[in-house]
Amino acid sequence: MAKSKPTVLILTLLITASLVGIFAVLGWIGYMLTQSKPTGKSPEGLNSVNTFNSLPQVELTTARNVDYTQLRNYLQRKNWQAADRETYLKLLDVAGPQAKEEGEIPKDEMEALSCVDLKTIDKLWTIASDNKLGFSVQRKILQEDNNDYRKMYDQVGWQTATGEWLIKWDYNQQTKRYEYKPGSEPNFKTFPPGHLPTVERGYNFNVSLDNRLAQCGL
Repeated sequence: MAKSKPTVLILTLLITASLVGIFAVLGWIGYMLTQSKPTGKSPEGLNSVNTFNSLPQVELTTARNVDYTQLRNYLQRKNWQAADRETYLKLLDVAGPQAKEEGEIPKDEMEALSCVDLKTIDKLWTIASDNKLGFSVQRKILQEDNNDYRKMYDQVGWQTATGEWLIKWDYNQQTKRYEYKPGSEPNFKTFPPGHLPTVERGYNFNVSLDNRLAQCGL
């Protein structure tokens, strides 16, 4: 029995060393996983993880039988350019027959725009951009600028401080839709808060959407 004690001691030390080694390896693996875990931030600094989880949960409510599935898909993929265009087209659908026919919203249809649909569009944009884009963001900026459109347009990157338009549109007579002039498109990669969507300012300068947004509580 006396001879077995050193053997037991050696085995105990070996087992202890092995356990320490295993825990050390597990700790290192855990550290590396923590360091490599996605931060949830896109190149633009937007919370893509939250967007991925939240956008599919947004109820696509509509009072005009408009399908916003494609808009949600574009926004979830951070395809801001496609989402901006889709928003323009969906607003025409929401507005009514004359808007869909002519590509711009007349005064009577603008004043009757569905608040339900405007809120759905805005919610998709705000969630996708982590509250950086959308109608409500634009409205907030305008209010903070004391309803001075010149200041607001400069702040969101639509005009210069002197009033020169940075974003310009042409009306396509064949398609009866507005399109951005080449070289004068919005910045779809790096943009200030409120920069998108710009469509409501582009296809009808004579009728402001802001009044209807205010009526709808946006």
